[in-house]
Formats: sequence, C-alpha cells, structure tokens
Amino acid sequence: MWVATLFNFQMDSHNPFILILAGQTLIRSKLALNINNPLRQRLTVKYFFQGLKPEELKDYCLSRLKLAGLNEDIFTPAALDAIYAATHGLPRLVNNLVTTCMLCACAKKQRTIDEEIVYQAQKELEI
Repeated sequence: MWVATLFNFQMDSHNPFILILAGQTLIRSKLALNINNPLRQRLTVKYFFQGLKPEELKDYCLSRLKLAGLNEDIFTPAALDAIYAATHGLPRLVNNLVTTCMLCACAKKQRTIDEEIVYQAQKELEI
C-alpha cells in the first residue's frame, strides 16, 4: 500500500503552493503525530491505494506482457488466483512474482504459467 496526500498551502494571497506527498503507509503514522497537527490540518485530499482487485489482475498482467512484446495470455486462471492470493494485488509484488514465474517457466521450458509455477516462484521469493 502507498499513500498520496495533497496539501494546499496558502501562505499569503500571492504565493499559494501545492505539496504532494507519496509514500508507503508509514507516512500516515508520521502525519498522525501531534507535532504534525498543523500540517495534517492543511490536508485537502487523501488517497490510499489498496492494490488491484482480483478482476483487474489479469488485465494488468496482460498489459505488462503486451508492453514487453507478448500478445498472448500465458497465465492459467488458477495461476492468476494464486498470484492474487500471494500478493493481494499490490503491483510491486505482482511484478516481482510474475517476473519470477516467467523465469521459472523458462527454466522448465513451459510456455504457460500454471499454479505450480506460481508456487515455485513464490517459494523462491519467500512471499
């Protein structure tokens, strides 16, 4: 999970500025400290990214493969379910796991990625 926060500061009528903070969830706990009350009070927009939904995962993986030059679906439905179960849809984890899946599949000379390949990759990544 990561957080994007928009602060709209109006120091005076001539010099307004906008500050965007983005980071992992640790930033929320830092902003919750009493010392940061003035900063937190100026917060105008908060967005918390929770990760991809299960139904979005397939399209995400396919779009990344397409960018790399592959225009076919190499994931079985069971593999996509296993990827989601391991990563909860967090894109960085999805990317790491899918890359490792492709390396494992290549080592086995397999063109499709099934549930077994996902579990092997997950074991290698220790997630």
